[in-house]
Amino acid sequence: MPISRERFAQGLTADEFIAEMTRNQERFEDNLAAMNDFITDEDRAFFGGRRLAIAAIAEDWCTDVIQFLAPVIALARQVPDLELRVFLRDQNHDLIDQYLKQGKFRSIPVFVLYDERWNELGYFIERPEQVTREMAEETRRFAAAHPEIEGITRAYENMPEETRKAVSQNSSRYRWDNMLRWDRICLDELRGMVVRGAEQRAVAD
Repeated sequence: MPISRERFAQGLTADEFIAEMTRNQERFEDNLAAMNDFITDEDRAFFGGRRLAIAAIAEDWCTDVIQFLAPVIALARQVPDLELRVFLRDQNHDLIDQYLKQGKFRSIPVFVLYDERWNELGYFIERPEQVTREMAEETRRFAAAHPEIEGITRAYENMPEETRKAVSQNSSRYRWDNMLRWDRICLDELRGMVVRGAEQRAVAD
């Protein structure tokens, strides 16, 4: 079943989600602080003036949540007409199971966007596709640049522990070096949902 208005209202507010965090809270709050000047007048003009709602499915242990939920919270805080609620994945399997990545993975975050008539405008899972491609390209670049690292060309789960650590550290550095640019891609993804949803409604009407 789609997330109803009533179920949406039962979700956590951003402040409630942050208060309940037991992992990564400091990093998340740092990311939020970096959003102080990130939301632009153009963002506020585009998302403002219309009733929109975003349901986010998340957990505080997930790195993609720590990155991509922050700009969405910042946007909602600066756009009064945009309402955000957060649902913990592991307490809401009926919700996450409607938005499985590749039909089988409970990947997070999930962002589901609704208009004022509670039409689902769209959703995306985990991270924008462009970001996923860039992350994969960086992993390949790192492996090619360091053939001396034992098992560097193996699948991640088959790498020696020290190799996995090196790959993970590089991926983390690359992520946070690109945080603001990727956060912009995330907001552009939400903007595209609004545009496509409006176009679909116009055709339906």
